Amino acid sequence: MSSNYIRVYLITGIFSTYTLFRYMCIFFDRKDVDKRQEFLLYLLYFSITSLLYIGLNNPAVNIISNIVMFFLLTLNYDSTLKARLIAVVSIYMILMTIELIVMLILEYYGIAMSSGNDRALIIGIISIRIVSYIFMLFISNFKMIRNKTEVSTVHWFSIFIIPAGTLILALIIISTNYAEHVTLTLISIVIILVINVLVFYFYNEVMKFYQSKFEKKLLQQQNSAYEKQFEIINRSKENTKRFRHDLKNHALSLKHLIDSKDLGGASKYLDNVFDYIDYSKEYAKSGNPEIDSIINYKLDLAEKYNIKSKVNLVIPDKLKIDSFDLSIILGNLLDNAMEAASKNEDNKFINISIELDRNVLYLSICNSYEGKLKFNGKKLVTSKDGSNHGLGLSSVERSIEKYNGTMSIRHSKKVFYVDILMYNQQLVN
Repeated sequence: MSSNYIRVYLITGIFSTYTLFRYMCIFFDRKDVDKRQEFLLYLLYFSITSLLYIGLNNPAVNIISNIVMFFLLTLNYDSTLKARLIAVVSIYMILMTIELIVMLILEYYGIAMSSGNDRALIIGIISIRIVSYIFMLFISNFKMIRNKTEVSTVHWFSIFIIPAGTLILALIIISTNYAEHVTLTLISIVIILVINVLVFYFYNEVMKFYQSKFEKKLLQQQNSAYEKQFEIINRSKENTKRFRHDLKNHALSLKHLIDSKDLGGASKYLDNVFDYIDYSKEYAKSGNPEIDSIINYKLDLAEKYNIKSKVNLVIPDKLKIDSFDLSIILGNLLDNAMEAASKNEDNKFINISIELDRNVLYLSICNSYEGKLKFNGKKLVTSKDGSNHGLGLSSVERSIEKYNGTMSIRHSKKVFYVDILMYNQQLVN
């Protein structure tokens, strides 16, 4: 191995270590990871594998050292032994397959890495590293789709064009200027690899920003719902307190009506008393603060659009389902129901039923609508989804799937139905 090839190997080795990190992120969750330990282990991986490759250049040693170091890297992440072994074997087989395919393609075009030619080795190692990176980006996007995250056509296009374009650019630089300007060629390769990393790093940060923005909006909505619930509770308490204070006066008024044999007046007076004590804005009274607050908040908004509502709740005071997921599911579905019902000219209504039976939560929402639905392919689209890039219904589906649940959507000419089944279970991190 020439000194120039060793330089290129080390430079691309850093890029390859980053690619390996991204592969690990596909298999493992980085939540609660010790970032310092993670960085040191990847640095250790790069150092040991590079030293063994340059110092011994023995295929058997290289294979064993890579597999062992891959397994050590999985210790960064909280997982089972089975999951670690599957990840190690899968990643190694992917990278080995890519390396073999690239070598065969290059050999077909007369660039044989096995010949030991300096230029062929450099072209080969750069091609293998970038193609491995491209494949990792494709897998990452498929994982995003599986998690119901929208992936734009532009992003799919850029995944292929940017790395492929930089690969072609790198090969052109090596083919034309390598012998005369070795240092400049190496600097160009470094810049090209850094550009690849930065472009997709910033794209991922933008995606995280929009996801975070959406989650903050949900939290604000949840906080508003809780504030509304506290307002309802305080109003009811205040009315009850006032009633107790005026109890003697109310009793005297009732006695007068009864003594006068004005039973109709007494009945009407009692109805007014009950209405005064029982604040009518409290649509949900299950005792479950998360669900009551969301429903009361949303149906209070629905009343402003003259939407009638019926609520049936048979649930305990506390569910094992995370309140954030409940907020996502109920909040989005009730927003959609309100949006649809408000556009109906007459008979505007929303009916909600939530029941817990044998540790299974059944949630049904039906609402009136004008009879027109929008579809993107087979996927139902709401105008709210359009403004949030599909995050609404996608987030509902993702939250339901956390609890091994299902969602069924059906409709008649004038009524839209959503039925959800979820297991009342705590999530295991």
